[in-house]
Amino acid sequence: MSNHDSSKNNKPDNGPTDEQILEYEQSIRDNQAKTVPLVNVDEDILQLLAEYAAGSKIFQTKIQKLSAEYDRIRRCRGDGNCFFRAFAYSWYENIMLANDPDLLNEARQLLLKTSDLLKDANFEPLAYEDFYDVALETLDSLPQQNSSTLLSIFQTDHISNAIVVHFRFITSAYLKLHAEEYLPFIDYAGSMDQFCSHYVEAMGMESDQIHIIALTKVLDTPVQVVYLDGSNNTDSVVFHNFEVDHTESALSKRSLVLLYRPGHYDILYKKQ
Repeated sequence: MSNHDSSKNNKPDNGPTDEQILEYEQSIRDNQAKTVPLVNVDEDILQLLAEYAAGSKIFQTKIQKLSAEYDRIRRCRGDGNCFFRAFAYSWYENIMLANDPDLLNEARQLLLKTSDLLKDANFEPLAYEDFYDVALETLDSLPQQNSSTLLSIFQTDHISNAIVVHFRFITSAYLKLHAEEYLPFIDYAGSMDQFCSHYVEAMGMESDQIHIIALTKVLDTPVQVVYLDGSNNTDSVVFHNFEVDHTESALSKRSLVLLYRPGHYDILYKKQ
């Protein structure tokens, strides 16, 4: 029997490219994220222990310590927008629960000013007006909302995402208008406009401290971030306070509290 050239059969199959592999991995993450609500009902913080039952004792110890002061957690979908969504939900909820017309009016005046902020940063009105309108309409509706209906609003994709986009845009606008102040602290070789386009305005891009600083200043709302990580210091949980400039306002006296675990933000509630 003659030996036929079998090189054709022995050629290695063209496997997936690196880009295809990354896209596939991202699709898995996206599908997993979609099984989690954009914003979830609040739950006992000790429920977190189950996530680390077979893992880090350090996390378990820190959760126990944290539970002495904070008893509830509200999870947000891990889709890259978790900081902005957690901040936004907590901001609206804070104002709603205060049931204070003066606080609501103060928040409304700040939100109205964000339109001018965006114009000053050269955003085209057509690019932001719809998102701005949703954010403002949601704020104006707070006197008619309760905890259940507010949660429903933030679980509705087009409303929740519109608010996230608006909060991303105003964060970007602030950074662009203060580029000289903040660009030296960003590990990025391009301009502030390029950084904002790629890492602030784009949905699904994770946030860093620079995003938190800018948004707290725009909305005059301080944030306390509680860091829950696997570092070996089990004696305490690290707290980082992001302060605001105008401490005489009512909003500046109502700090939001977010829980940070590596790559993800949720909302924390202090014991009443």
